[in-house]
Amino acid sequence: MNTKTLLLAQIHRAKLDCEKCLDDLFNMMSQALIRTDSGEIDWHLMNDLVVDDILLIIVLTDVDLSINFNELVLREAVKSVMAFSRELQH
Repeated sequence: MNTKTLLLAQIHRAKLDCEKCLDDLFNMMSQALIRTDSGEIDWHLMNDLVVDDILLIIVLTDVDLSINFNELVLREAVKSVMAFSRELQH
């Protein structure tokens, strides 16, 4: 399955389930993921990183996100997205 598409879907689901005040954050996370080359994501997967860590790396290294949100907010946003995806799997 395409990891990038999966992550975008998870961000979208989390956005639908959260407060409207977080829409900008989730939109910016989606944009950061869209800007990330699929080859870079594949490289991380081949080096045994899990999807949670890949999303965290993308979010923490995105200039737009790091300017607008502090690291703690970004970490919690990634945790929220990934926790929501785990709830769907059960």
